[in-house]
Parts: sequence; structure tokens; C-alpha cells
Amino acid sequence: MKLDVWMERVDFPVGTLVRSDDKTLTFAYSQEAVQSGSPDCRLSIALPLREEAYQDSASVAFFGNLLFEGRRLDDVVDGHGIDRDDYGRLLQYLGADCPGAVSVTPEGTGPGKRPGIFPNDYEELSAETLLKSVRSLHFHGRLPEETRDPSPVAGVQPKIAVVLHEGRYYLPRKDSRAPTTHILKVSPRDDSLLTRHEVALLALAGELGLDVTQAERQVFHDPDTATDIETILSTRFDRTFLDGRITRLHSEDFCQALGLPKALKYERNAVTADQRFSAAAVGRLAAMVAAPGLFQIRFLEQTLFNLAVGNTDNHAKNSTILYRGDAGELAPLYDVVPITLDPRPTHAFAFNLGDAAYAEDLTEQNLLDAMSDLGFARPRFTGRWPKILAQVAEPGIAMLEASGGKQLADGIAAQLRIVSEALGQDFKIPERDYFPRNRRDARPGEGGGWAVLS
Repeated sequence: MKLDVWMERVDFPVGTLVRSDDKTLTFAYSQEAVQSGSPDCRLSIALPLREEAYQDSASVAFFGNLLFEGRRLDDVVDGHGIDRDDYGRLLQYLGADCPGAVSVTPEGTGPGKRPGIFPNDYEELSAETLLKSVRSLHFHGRLPEETRDPSPVAGVQPKIAVVLHEGRYYLPRKDSRAPTTHILKVSPRDDSLLTRHEVALLALAGELGLDVTQAERQVFHDPDTATDIETILSTRFDRTFLDGRITRLHSEDFCQALGLPKALKYERNAVTADQRFSAAAVGRLAAMVAAPGLFQIRFLEQTLFNLAVGNTDNHAKNSTILYRGDAGELAPLYDVVPITLDPRPTHAFAFNLGDAAYAEDLTEQNLLDAMSDLGFARPRFTGRWPKILAQVAEPGIAMLEASGGKQLADGIAAQLRIVSEALGQDFKIPERDYFPRNRRDARPGEGGGWAVLS
């Protein structure tokens, strides 16, 4: 089976993806793409333009990461009897709507995506229909059965992609292949404050000078259940909206850029040194973009902020390289979730900082080693770097309480106290009420668990 691979900014297929009978994949760039030498034709840092075909490992690492969990994937798997590791057949049905500017379509059927002309390619979403969708996402984790999802979005949290223009919501018309401009993420019923916390954390990061995704809190009141449903409305950083024309920008997550399958998005899952998401791997990516120093600085800013607020889920699929022109840059910070507030998931780092896998084990030397891995020639943990941690404490915790609530402020104070103790630095953390933050992954009754006073 052959599939055409398209980029929205290119008028011809940039390559062909071939699925063999044993489910293995090969990808080869088209002659037009290779001869053009255009960066617009390159899919990934890990897949530079060349005539030679890429074999299964490299092909799966990029194209397998285009597929994301959700109802549409489940429907295709169940409805067509396709194995979840049969990426070629899955892309046959889902490739036209995969994330970003890439589309994968059956040979000869044309591109799956094109720029949108506003308002011609869009239909307004009524307040009633929007509330119905938000309610279903909140209570059931999916859109209503009769609701069409014209622009599916990656990630496990319930969400819907929309266009927001002058305070009104729109969806792409059926078969328009047009992009959206915003993502409305809905807090699930069992974690009703999730999006409120994320809005507060992104706002704080922006106040501290980090490059962040534009986001705002929106609350929908559902009169049928007397429920106030929290959501976060985020502007898509991989979109442009100019003179009535909406276009997609190419992007790739770190798994794709490093040639890693999604199963290796955490460093702890690695088996070999060369197939590993790590600070050193990010340093190699930084060396391949237009402004390596800026990439390193912004990634370290994001890493320290995530450390301060307990977001240990900053894995390789939660960092993105964005292509605004010929070369890539680090995308703004997004998906900031205070994981350490929840005792259920592991609190291990997504990637080690030096030899440290937990905040409790972190030393200043670990941070210096991580900076060296990222490519800093003369790493020093001075100036801007400890200041980020200190500013999360003051004025950050007060800001978080005002915008995210007391639980968030208490939890971040507990996280900061562990970081402060580990590094042996005083970040002037305000006195807060006790918060039961686990040490490492110890549970109540186990050594070290629930032992933090904030």
C-alpha cells in the first residue's frame, strides 16, 4: 500500500510512505522535494532530504507519532479490525487529519489539508451546541455521539479545536480541510480544577518572562447539572491568521525530531544510549536550529519552571520545534500540569537532570551537568536561573493562590520546599498550610511518604 505525504505549503507530494505486507514502513522523499532542496519539504530534523529511502525504524518514529489516542483511533481500530501497531493502515484512515501541517493520504487522492478562507470555510458554533460539547467532554471525556470533530487534537485530556474570531466560535465546514486557531481544553469530572491550574501556571510563567502559549480561563455554566465547568482556551502557536487566511505552520515534537517512537518519550523507558530522550539529546537538537543559544536558554527556562511547579510530565511529546521559516525554534511553553500535587502518578523526572531522577535527589552539580548536556559552554547556576525558582516562590505563590486557588498555592509551596532543601538554597518560600506531597513515589505508610510541611 502506498500513501502520499503532503505539507500544506507545498503543491506536490513531498514523499511516499509504503506499507509492506508485514506492516513495516518505508518512506522516500519525492524527486521534486529532493531536487527543490527546500526546507518546506523536509518533514523532520531526523529525516533530512535525500534520495535514499528511510527504513521502518525511522519511518515509524516520525509517522507513528502522528497518530494519537482518542475516540477516532479507537473507532478505526475497532471498525476496520486494524492492529494498533499497523501504522500504515491506520494512517490510511486517519492521516488526512493528523496534527500539524503534514497530511498522509491514499496515493493519488490529493492533500488532506489546505489553508482556510475565513469565513467561507467555517460555520459558526452556537452557544447551545458549544455548551453541549463542553458538557459531554467534562462528564464523559468525549464529544457527543452526533457531533462531528473536524479537527482532532492530540493529547489525553478532553478538548475540541475551534476558530475564535471576535468573540464567536467556529468550526471548519465538512470536507473543507481548513485549520483551526484555538484549542478549548475541558477539565474532566474527576479533575475539575485541572485547566484552572494550567491557566494560572502559564500566566505566572509569562509574568516571569518565559515564552508561553497564550491562554485564558473560561467557565461554562451548565444549568442542567448546576455545574460550573472549567476550561482553558489556548491560541495555537502553529497557526497564522492574516487577511482572512488561516494557515498551518509545520512543527514536530521532540520524539519525531530525535527519531524516537512514542514509547520512548520518557528517559526512564530507554534501553540504549542512542535511543534516549535526555538533556544531551535536546542539546543535539539545539545545535541543529538557527539560534542554538536561544533554544538552549528557553529550554532551560522551561525546565526550571517545570521543576518549580512540579510538572514532571514534560516528556518528549510535550516539547515542540516550530518552523516559522527555514529553520526551527523552540515552541512556547504549553501543557503545564502540577503532577506532584497528585499522589498517584510517578514524580520521577521525564528526563534526568544530571544523575538526578527526582527533585529530592537534585544537587546544584546535577543542574550544572544538565546545562552542560544542553550545550552551555560554561554552565553556572547563577543570576537568571535560581531567580526563576525564587520568583515562583515570591511573588509567584501569592499570584497562584489568587488565580488558581489555595490548593495549587499550597502544593507548589510544598514542591518548592523540596527543591530548596535539595539544592541547599533559600528561595524565601512563604509559610503555607500543610500539603501531602509524596517524597519520590512513596505512598502513605511507606518510608518517606507524606512527610512534607510547606
